Amino acid sequence: MRPYGCIADRVMLRTITFWNRGVTCVLISYGLKNFTWLLGILSVRGKKHGGLGVFSAKSWNYAAATELLWMIHLKKDLLWIKWIHGNYLQNQNVWEIQGRTYDSWMWRQILKVRDMLINKFGSTDNVKNAIEGCFSKDKLKLSEIYMCLIQPMPKVSWFSTAWDEFLYPKHSFILWLACNQRLLTKDRLCRMGMMSSNQNQCVLCCGHQLETSKHIFFECQFSADVWNRVMDWMRFRWRSCYWDLIISWYSCNLKGRGPLRKLKRMCLSAAVYMIWDERNRRIFQGKMRDPSQIFRAIRLSVFTRVLNVSSHAHMIDLLEVL
Repeated sequence: MRPYGCIADRVMLRTITFWNRGVTCVLISYGLKNFTWLLGILSVRGKKHGGLGVFSAKSWNYAAATELLWMIHLKKDLLWIKWIHGNYLQNQNVWEIQGRTYDSWMWRQILKVRDMLINKFGSTDNVKNAIEGCFSKDKLKLSEIYMCLIQPMPKVSWFSTAWDEFLYPKHSFILWLACNQRLLTKDRLCRMGMMSSNQNQCVLCCGHQLETSKHIFFECQFSADVWNRVMDWMRFRWRSCYWDLIISWYSCNLKGRGPLRKLKRMCLSAAVYMIWDERNRRIFQGKMRDPSQIFRAIRLSVFTRVLNVSSHAHMIDLLEVL
């Protein structure tokens, strides 16, 4: 039989579905080899910390085993707990007993988790204090244990910009990739050894500029034209075509849930998505559109979203004014 890794490298992961506030999002066409970094982010990071908010199954299993360990420590009045104390512990301390080769697989796994907890928190007393801090209304919460076990990550400033509930899920995903500098631009493909250095020019502009994420959004002459049209439409008072400045401005100055702020966030996500889509069309299909056509597509996506979401019907009047 061929090893799994050889097969996995040849399989394309076409769709991954995850639940996001009642909306199913579909992530399309990423190879497994180039998807490992994304799985790492998915496994441990919440959306506010730069991830997609998907739980790590491994860490969740550790949390469940920790809950079992605590029930054994408290000598809960359960048949299985009594069996553990009668057959394995026999008046010994669960925090000190050593496993034996003929013990059951499940018991040995619980002891492994115990040792992992002691190594992580430094001592048995620290483990007990950490678990006691996971109680809510006198009940041990599995989700709190999980959050205690995973590594804390710093919050990202662009969380509300990328994950506004008003945005199209596919737009949010591409914007999230751009904010994490994880879009497969040609400069990244060259560093990964998947493309030669003489093929790394941007396909959107006429010059021979290196295709990077920051160049595409929006230092490129083509994308800058599109973004300037969007800023004119939304009547931006502050203007820039530099990605870091745009994200910083959105994060600091466009907080809140006002209708105009939501529209501006939607315009950014739609512009990023449409420009990335145009880049892919030119590379893979040989089709080209001019900036005015891209801008019309952005406007159409915004109007379609507003007209089809009844709870945001008041935005129609705002769009008519713009």
